[in-house]
Amino acid sequence: MLAACCAILGVSAYLKPDPRGFGTHVQLWTGQCGVLIMTGYPCPTCGMTTAFAHTVRGQWWRAFLVQPAGFILVVGVIGAAGVCGWTLVRGRWPRVRLPFVTPYRLFLALLVLLLGSWAFKIVVGLAQGVLPYR
Repeated sequence: MLAACCAILGVSAYLKPDPRGFGTHVQLWTGQCGVLIMTGYPCPTCGMTTAFAHTVRGQWWRAFLVQPAGFILVVGVIGAAGVCGWTLVRGRWPRVRLPFVTPYRLFLALLVLLLGSWAFKIVVGLAQGVLPYR
């Protein structure tokens, strides 16, 4: 898991963030977002790669404006890497008891985060004049 976290952060550091707030993933030889091309509005995950690229450069506010869910996820990846490193040094997983965190609540929280970030991205994009994309 530590290797996966480091790989994600390493690729994020390699990518140059797109100034529009979306499209950074094209550097990974993928196509443009089909939803963005067809509708002119972003899909729920538009901007995630850009948010990751901004965050690893220390541009946290820009990452949050680009995609709040992406910013929170990359902070989670950084935290997971820290926990994995700690586990590697200590030889055991840290004891954490969170009885109120159930799979259902975690799923619901991530769904609300993703949909709320999607709405936020659309509002910010309209305010900045980059949406609708043409």
